[in-house]
Amino acid sequence: MTTQRPGGPKAPTQVQHVRRALLQGYSAHVYDDDLKGYDQAGREQRLLSRGLAAAAVRVVSGCDHRTAGKAVIDGEDDQGIDAVWVSDTSQTVWLVQAKWSDSGRAKMDKSEALKFIDGFRLIDQRDFTRFNERLAPLAGQLDAAMGDARLQVVLVIAVMGDGLLSDAVEDVLERARADLSSGWGPMLSYRILSLPDFHRQIRHDLSPEELKIGTRMTRWIRKEAPFDAWQGTVAVKEVAEWYAQHGSALFEQNVRNSLGLTRINSGIKQTLLTEPENFWYFNNGITVLCDKVEPQFEGRRRPDEAVNLQLSGVSVVNGAQTVTAIHEAMQEDPKSVEDADVTVRVFSLGAERSLYAKRITETTNTQNDVSRRDFIALDSAQAEIREDFLLSLGKSYVYKRGELDPAPEAGCSVVHAAIALACAHRSPELAVRASQDTDLLWDRGTAGAYPRLFGEVPSAQRIWRLVLMHRAVGAVLIDLRRDLHGRGADISRRGELLITHLVFQFLDEDEIDDPSVDWDSTLERASDLVQRILMWLIFHVDQEYGEGSFLTSTFNDEVRCKNLAKLVLADVRRDGTIPVLPDSYTPPAKRSRKLRRPNAVVTIVNSGRLRDGHPVTFQPKGEVEIKAVDSWLKEDPQRSMATWINDRRKCLLWAYDGQTYSATGLVNKIWEFAGYEKSPVAVQGPARWFVNDQTSLWDLSLEILNQEAEEAASD
Repeated sequence: MTTQRPGGPKAPTQVQHVRRALLQGYSAHVYDDDLKGYDQAGREQRLLSRGLAAAAVRVVSGCDHRTAGKAVIDGEDDQGIDAVWVSDTSQTVWLVQAKWSDSGRAKMDKSEALKFIDGFRLIDQRDFTRFNERLAPLAGQLDAAMGDARLQVVLVIAVMGDGLLSDAVEDVLERARADLSSGWGPMLSYRILSLPDFHRQIRHDLSPEELKIGTRMTRWIRKEAPFDAWQGTVAVKEVAEWYAQHGSALFEQNVRNSLGLTRINSGIKQTLLTEPENFWYFNNGITVLCDKVEPQFEGRRRPDEAVNLQLSGVSVVNGAQTVTAIHEAMQEDPKSVEDADVTVRVFSLGAERSLYAKRITETTNTQNDVSRRDFIALDSAQAEIREDFLLSLGKSYVYKRGELDPAPEAGCSVVHAAIALACAHRSPELAVRASQDTDLLWDRGTAGAYPRLFGEVPSAQRIWRLVLMHRAVGAVLIDLRRDLHGRGADISRRGELLITHLVFQFLDEDEIDDPSVDWDSTLERASDLVQRILMWLIFHVDQEYGEGSFLTSTFNDEVRCKNLAKLVLADVRRDGTIPVLPDSYTPPAKRSRKLRRPNAVVTIVNSGRLRDGHPVTFQPKGEVEIKAVDSWLKEDPQRSMATWINDRRKCLLWAYDGQTYSATGLVNKIWEFAGYEKSPVAVQGPARWFVNDQTSLWDLSLEILNQEAEEAASD
């Protein structure tokens, strides 16, 4: 018997539609080697569950069927997680649990919800070895993402049913979300995808609707050749309405969708909320492609009178971040935002769309990052510090965005200085903010960090000595992590700035400012202190908040960190017996699985082998790839050129567009621009970027690892 869903077709009919689409779209892309022992019916049910998990990845990411299928890890040792998707740029991780039902009545029960949370807990602790081998290709991305203080984790519950959760399941999810929340906002959320969501997706796949929007433009100019084009000012409240009506479908022809919660979006949104009258000046605007424009003039056809434009076949090809941030700001405070304006360009391409669309999308696709840090360049204190660095120390100090950081021995940037000063503050709260997001250090509000760090201009000597100590603490922690495993190693990573803060509490303030003090000796004495602080910190984190507690929420919480700082300082000062760590916190003698090599980029950054600004060159691999990209690369030599940046996520500054990318992300960008349609899904990016004619980033990382292994063996 079928049941009628309110406002829609019969549920079993929708289920059959989704069933057919899942089997056709994902059977060739999800792992099925472990299903050979099942009969046809049993195998099909498991394929449908995996297909549903892949479809959920497509809903949240917008990727293609093949990529979504490769994100599925369902099977033995999946730890309650059926699919994993990591955004390379938005600091967001989606974890999927899927429930299929032929009747359209699938639900999640409490035990499944608990297992889901336990699986996430393992990922939060970076214990990837407990998962099956299908997680292995994602381990490097997960490791980088889980270490990002701005991380957002979304638990996706994908059910072939109505999507209603029981009170028991909702309680499990809410308790986990609350546990991972911090004073700066929730780091964990959950999203339910149900039968209507998947049915809507397959209908869109088959027949995407033509987008139509209307907008009122003032102060406009028009150009009619080689195609009809308009540029003018549009109220942001209208742009917010575009997104409210059409969502991410607006960005269909963009090279990427909105990137989620990023520094770019945060800067745009903050400017809208705090300075709406200046938003038009600070933002690069929005570029829209369409098939047709129908203008309706309110008065005379003059630029000083408004025109209403009806657009058909719309796609926002530049400004996805701006559109999304406008929508979010309007939701948060519509009264503050409604009077703001933004520049909009409209290109009506019609029959010429195939000729011009890609070129316009490629050349306009740069993002406008309105950052609070930009404004510190106007602070005379920063120029004063730079002069002091040069005259007192003979070293460089850079404070404008876009300037390359000096080599470690030659000086530092304002970011390094702010982090060190935050750690040296008498209270750990500023170190907590720096750990979560360095952008928080530029806040000038009543409780802002910037005036507390730079209000009374610190001397170059003070900044430099604090920076050196912060670097020394980091180097000691890298060495200590070799003898740690799992949660113990993760605490040493996430707690680095809190540990640096605690080390600073043992320094003599007068010594920091006394030029006659031998600072090198002070740095050498820090090694033993760092070890004692780390051991006591691990002990008190587990004692106070439990061995299963989420470390992200602990080290992003100012109250918890203040409590931990007080406890650790007391124990280190009384010089008590250092606590013994649990066996699970030290590396086991043997492992059932071979450990993956560390991420190549992280290995190079940690070693300090490459200086910022070192030239790096792209070299395609294999005959097929060379044939696909060679002609595009030769059109402009800068397309093959980048410079190295010591950043664990975005390590390459592309000479072609001046933007930063991960090694793999930039390879994919080059493939996309070159029209390499049959490119592989997975790519080892570091193996294609060369620091000289013979050595790739991957080769260099192996060289570093081998050297470290030899040194460890000789100790």
